[in-house]
Order: sequence, then structure tokens, then C-alpha cells
Amino acid sequence: MINKKIKLSVSSKLITLILITSILSPLGLTGLANTPPQNPTITYTAFLPLVTRNGNFPKVMGVETTWIEQALIDKANAVDAYWWRYSTFSWKAIEPNDVDPAQYNWSAVNNYHLSLATSNDFNIVAVVKTAPDFAQKIAGAPCGPIKDDAATIAEFQEFLTALAIRYSAPPYNIRTWQFGNEPDVSLVSIGQPQWATIPFGCWGDALDTNYYGGEYYGKFLQIFSETIKSVNPSAQVTNGGLLLSCHPVYDANCPNGNFFEGMIKYLSENNGLDALDYASFHSYTGWFGGLGQDVKFAEASPHPGVLLGKSYFLREVMSTYGINPVKPLLVTEGGLMCLRRDPPDTLPLPSGGKCSDQLPPPEFSNHQADYLVWMYVRAIADGISGVMWYTLNPATYRHVGLLYTDFSPKPAYIAYQFMSSQIGNAQYVGTLDQYIPTLQAYEFSKGSMRIWVLWAPDQLDHAINIPAGFQAAYDKLGAAINLAPGATTITINSPVYLILN
Repeated sequence: MINKKIKLSVSSKLITLILITSILSPLGLTGLANTPPQNPTITYTAFLPLVTRNGNFPKVMGVETTWIEQALIDKANAVDAYWWRYSTFSWKAIEPNDVDPAQYNWSAVNNYHLSLATSNDFNIVAVVKTAPDFAQKIAGAPCGPIKDDAATIAEFQEFLTALAIRYSAPPYNIRTWQFGNEPDVSLVSIGQPQWATIPFGCWGDALDTNYYGGEYYGKFLQIFSETIKSVNPSAQVTNGGLLLSCHPVYDANCPNGNFFEGMIKYLSENNGLDALDYASFHSYTGWFGGLGQDVKFAEASPHPGVLLGKSYFLREVMSTYGINPVKPLLVTEGGLMCLRRDPPDTLPLPSGGKCSDQLPPPEFSNHQADYLVWMYVRAIADGISGVMWYTLNPATYRHVGLLYTDFSPKPAYIAYQFMSSQIGNAQYVGTLDQYIPTLQAYEFSKGSMRIWVLWAPDQLDHAINIPAGFQAAYDKLGAAINLAPGATTITINSPVYLILN
């Protein structure tokens, strides 16, 4: 294992994160296809190449939804999202019984809307999870590990082959596959009554004091990837997004933090590193009235914070095992959760709103828009390949969604649209170190324009001199900031875009 004396970075330690992904709808409950089950012996030989939206290099912008429909496709198009994560395939739902010849229930997949999304050039990150009863290592736990015996592995490979043959081909054209969801969570942390329905985990093994089940998962990740790629060599595979609820260096009680290292160790020792095209993790910040939890998390670390701390940690582990260059990173779930306690446990918010209300407090909605800009701009600067905001669709639980229940946009969605219009096709230049650490400040270029994005991590007002070449200023929602004639300074707090020539 990595020497615990080495000071790495900080990953998130949000206790409530175990609860977040429980809002994922069970696979297949919404928008089931109208098409009947089809014979799994149909084969395809032609696969479309991986393309990017509008012919550009793959963008960081992405979303996750718990279902797919035309209205969500329209909303995703409006923010020019490239990545679209979706819990697409349940082995348990598609092949509930072990019979010979195999019988697959493809109607358990949202086939029509899946094809509709891919026809709009979204890169679907297709999650494959939940083992059928006959393949479960731990009975009653479809989220958990698969049995490690020759017969079960053969069944797994047979299923994956049929899956890849069908869904790598038109009209689905799936190119990016993800094995599981938050596999570093263990069944010990989940009550047994929830084992059958929990949408995340559960490959973590509390009895494995070295790597928490990471090596075992790594073996099946290699099987998963090699089987998919035997059908479509151009496929890209990523691990299930890691919860990373703690850091094994900065938290004395964090055995689950070694899961990723176990996975990498297995792949490294078994000629399996080519099985992993992206390393995926999840990144959430809790809102308790402000955004301080993100920037203050584990301040003692040289690389603190939820998003950047985790990315540093994963890269450090990969570097330790000689992976050079390290695998690119994906944030397959990220966002802000409304976690502030209701009065009388806390003082009332000025608006009177509460996190438990059907609608989010206005203060939260304002900060959610701030945080969306924080997350994406920093991810671009950090070289993260994609961030999928959880969720695009309405989600009242913790108010994580970007849309209200009537599909009208929240401020965060409007901020997403404007951000994408400004920097989605821009070239990242670098940080503006003259403003750091008081401000976070980043420069992009687009044609003859320079675009600065600045905000105050302490969420207080800070005045800066108007830079040379100033043309215009916009707030996070795209509203013009009108400066007084002769003004020489501009105030920065919430994200601001400065347009310079």
C-alpha cells in the first residue's frame, strides 16, 4: 500500500454521500421501451467511430439523468453537454435466470430513448450493474461482487458479449461503458433490507484490511473491459465512479480509501492496465448555508478540497504504480446537496426557506449556480476530462437537480448555459495568479478575445482594478454588469466573466 506517511491530497469525507445516490431510480422503472425482447443471437459487425459534438475535442460538460426523454435531450442540448451518464443496463433485469441457451429481456432497457440520445451525438456513459441471483457472491446483494468461479465468469462474459454486440451497433452506438456505481461502498455500511434495491456499491469488503475489496473488483473490471473490447476494440471503459468518502492518509480510520489502490494494483500485476481508459470518481459538496465545505475540507493538505483533492489522490496512486501518463479522470457524478438542518436546529434563513421544503431555498439555488461554475472551471483547469452534473432532471431530494419539477430552469441551469456559451469552445490558458488566493481566477481564449472567470471562495466582496483591454462584464447568469462611467474597479464575489481584447 501507499506509505501512509506520504502526504497526498484530500478526498471528500461527506458522511451524507452514502445517501446521495439512493435517489437514483431503479433501472428500468421509467420510460421502458416499446420494443419487444429480441433474439440475442443477432450479430453486428460494423461500429461507428467515436465522434464528438460539433466536431470538437471532447468537452468537459456533461450531465447525468435518472431517465431519458425528449425534454431532457432538449435541455442537455441547450447546455451543449457532451457526456451523458445513465444507469443503462441491469444484468439482473436483462438475464434474471441462468438457462441454456441464454434468454435476454432487452425490453428491460430504455431502448427507444437511449437510441434517441445517442442519435443526438451525446456520449452515453452506460453503467452496467446488479448481478442476477445466480451470479451473486453474497446472496441477496445484486449490488455486490460477482462469484469468482469459472461457470459464473463464463456466464458474465456471455452476457457482456451479447450486450456489447447489440448496443455497440446502430441505433445505440454505445462507446463508453462503466462497471458498477460506487463499488468502494461495502455492504457493512448498508442495512441488509436495502441490499436488494440499493443503486450503488457494494464491492467494498470490510474484511479485506489491505485494499477493501479493490483487488477483487479489479479482476472483474478487467474481465468486463476485455470482453466489451473483444466485441468493439474502440470501446472505452471506466471503473464505477468511486464514492471516496475518506482519505487513507489524512483519516486514521479510512480502510475504504484503499479500494482504488487495490484495483490499480490488480490491473498492474495482471497486465490489465489497458482495461481502464478513464478513472472515475464522484464529487459532492454539502450546502449548510454557504460553500465553505468545499474549499475548507482538509485544509492541512497541500491539495485540499472535494473535487481537486480527490483528483490529486487518484493521480498520485496511479503514479505510485508507474502509470505514466496517468489515466484521464471522469467525475461521473458531481453536484451540490442541500444539507442545512431546519430550524430550530439552525437559525432561519432570510428567505424562510428550508432544505426540507418541496422547493429549494433561494439561498441554496443561488449558491448552486455559483458552485456549478466553480466545479466546471476548476475541472477544466485541472485537466479532468468530463464532469457529469447530478442531475439534469428534476430531483427534489437534496435539491440536486438543475430543473424544477415543471422542467423550468433553476439558476444553476441558466448558469450552465451561459458558462458553456462562453468557455465551452474556448481554450484554457491558465490561472491568474496575481489574484490568488483571495480570488479564484482563470483565463480562457476564444479567437481574439480573452475571457476571465473569477470568484471569491470566501463568498465576500473583493474589488479589483479593471484590467487592460476590458470590454464587458457578465454575472454567472449572463446578465451584463454595468459599471459607472469612469469606474476603475469591479467587485468580485459570485462568479464574474470579464471579456477582454
